Amino acid sequence: MNILNDIVSGASRQFGREFGRAGANAILKGANSYTIKGESDYSGRIKPSDSHIVKTIKEIQKVKFVSTNKANTSRLIEITDLILSSISFKGNETLNELTELNELVNQYNNKFNHGSSLIDEDFKDKSIDYLKEKRKEFADLMDAFNENTKTFINKKLRLAKQKRKSKRTATILAFPILGGLGIHKFYLGNIGQGVLYFLFSFLLIPAIISLFEFISYLSMSVESFDIKFNPEYSYYSQFKTRN
Repeated sequence: MNILNDIVSGASRQFGREFGRAGANAILKGANSYTIKGESDYSGRIKPSDSHIVKTIKEIQKVKFVSTNKANTSRLIEITDLILSSISFKGNETLNELTELNELVNQYNNKFNHGSSLIDEDFKDKSIDYLKEKRKEFADLMDAFNENTKTFINKKLRLAKQKRKSKRTATILAFPILGGLGIHKFYLGNIGQGVLYFLFSFLLIPAIISLFEFISYLSMSVESFDIKFNPEYSYYSQFKTRN
């Protein structure tokens, strides 16, 4: 699947169908935390708290078509300018806004299709040529966004795969023989905890704790393990892209 798919004509694209389970999960923690936003309220007046994308959606919703070809062409140019100023790829900040971006493009396409159906096919004016240029600019923007998004996600996913911790390995290392020495903690990157396990291993308390951790890892699904110990891999693997 392509992140942006043709609809209506070669110049029109829409988001969606690409992002698997990425609709509403908060996975990365701390300073690197990114949450795919759920659905926002796109109705009503523009509020100071609205994101730039939501404000653009509401601006597009406000546009009303009339009975003259030239005026309707002008309104189509207006909404196209609005969306052109609202779509750019900014890494994880953009991934966080995919739901809103999807809604923006859908609303734009619906509004454009409605407005263009009101313009007579034999209407000839310089504004129509200008509108076609704007639509081409929109299509090019979507293509660039598509490629930038896929490149970014695939690069991040490759790096995350390289750092991904194995559930099987962690489970074996957590078995009390090694777990009592904190080996599994070192493997999972919890160096401080690993040092404590090692220093107090003679008390057998770390071995008892590691037994419970062994059972926990053993019963944990790979997906749950990744969410807990491989958050970047879990996050970026949600986005289904076709190379």
